[in-house]
Amino acid sequence: MGLFSRKDSNGAGDEPGTEAAIAEFWQWWLAGGKAEAAEIFSGRGDSERLAALGEALGARVSAIGDLAVATGPGRTARHVLVVTAGGNPDLRDAAAAWLAAAPPADEDFEYADHRQPHPEPESLRLRFEGGELDLASTSVVTVVEPPLVHVQVCHPLFAELGDDDRAQVAFLFLDAVLGERVVEERLGQVATAASHDEGTSPVSILELPAVLASAG
Repeated sequence: MGLFSRKDSNGAGDEPGTEAAIAEFWQWWLAGGKAEAAEIFSGRGDSERLAALGEALGARVSAIGDLAVATGPGRTARHVLVVTAGGNPDLRDAAAAWLAAAPPADEDFEYADHRQPHPEPESLRLRFEGGELDLASTSVVTVVEPPLVHVQVCHPLFAELGDDDRAQVAFLFLDAVLGERVVEERLGQVATAASHDEGTSPVSILELPAVLASAG
């Protein structure tokens, strides 16, 4: 889904330092980071170049604040670069300031401060030490308390993961289906399970947009 995933965040640092780090980020990006990323994401790089890009990108984002960075297919451009607060309201201003300083989108990259819905979420797979989790096999049980919808997220391979890893996968899949902003604004409690309780009525995670639409 991208170079990095959701992580816990603590603070964004002092405002002058944040502003300087944002300026340095975009200077690096326009001076060569963007061209390198476009080359690699187009399949013309190798694992060493990808790792080096990830390290450089992560270090410059960390200088702005304890933010998360992700990449993926764009809606109008080939790729999207996302720097996000990861659900931490204390960091949203830093992420918004990063986006406000972004260059105009072009055919290679667009920019966002929230993870965007994936154009083909059913195709997504996440590798882990014991195998591979596919989004298409993920199901949810929903409880609607307008305007919020509480969800229990289940995947057959959750039995092989710890609670923290389950939660991380759940949020990545929810972000892919709904977009991070909708997850923050419309979902209430998010729980995970290896299997749903008897008597519940699970649906595919791909049906969540329709559930939220019907919930008002």
